Amino acid sequence: MRRYPVVAGSFYPAGEELLVMLERFFEDLGKLGEKRDIKAGVAPHAGYIFSGFTASRTFKAIYEDGIPEAFVILGPNHTGMGSPIAIYPEGEWITPLGEVEVDKELARSIAKHSRIADLDELAHKYEHSLEVQLPFIQYIADKAGKEVKIVPITLGIQDEEVAEDLGKAIFEAQKELGRDIVVIASTDMMHYGYAYGYVPFRARGEDLVGRIKEWDFRVIRQILNLDYKEMFREIREMNHTMCGPGGVAAAIVYSRLAKANEAELLHYTTSYEVSRSTDAIVGYASIVVRRA
Repeated sequence: MRRYPVVAGSFYPAGEELLVMLERFFEDLGKLGEKRDIKAGVAPHAGYIFSGFTASRTFKAIYEDGIPEAFVILGPNHTGMGSPIAIYPEGEWITPLGEVEVDKELARSIAKHSRIADLDELAHKYEHSLEVQLPFIQYIADKAGKEVKIVPITLGIQDEEVAEDLGKAIFEAQKELGRDIVVIASTDMMHYGYAYGYVPFRARGEDLVGRIKEWDFRVIRQILNLDYKEMFREIREMNHTMCGPGGVAAAIVYSRLAKANEAELLHYTTSYEVSRSTDAIVGYASIVVRRA
């Protein structure tokens, strides 16, 4: 079973330019670490021109902390296809940088320990939120001279119950198999503009961007507190349009079970910094969760 790229050439370059872009993102990459204190990370999934540098900060930190055996990647299901909570079962995912093997043993164990997740390929067929994370994973694994595996999981339901079930299932599966893993929650932050059907502010220009950042940081603050319940409360209170809160919450649940006790915001930006347009603005954050 092979999953071929669907957003190469649009969200990120399809040819040699991809490696050139990644080299630029990672030009400040430090030494390969061996600590393995990082248990989870948050990274955006927009086009690399907008959010690629921000995403690279998460993977730079992981490289400098130490490369795990496998990455469990959680992202929203934007297409509505397939199972509501879909674990890609086995095979390889392809990008312009090559292929990455799915850890089928870990995938099956997560499904076994979850009450709601299914082994399902269809949900992943056209979904971009997980695919865009793979070149970053491939790049740091290649730099480390290591082969890593992945378990891609899409979430079509975003709430506390799903997050708790999935976070616990990942922890139990990791413990059962003795896997060294990092959970990556793929999400963009606030989506503002008529393109998203969401225009809560009357401000313009820099004032508008400031309001968006203010709302994003209300959510980010709770992520840094490792408090997914307060994160969801803030999201509902503001009617915030973050697209992947369920994956972030599941990553927090897993991290706390894995004895992580500290989160750090590494980078934040918005699409406005590149587009200079207020017609559509999306926020992006890079965060890691570690055992201090």
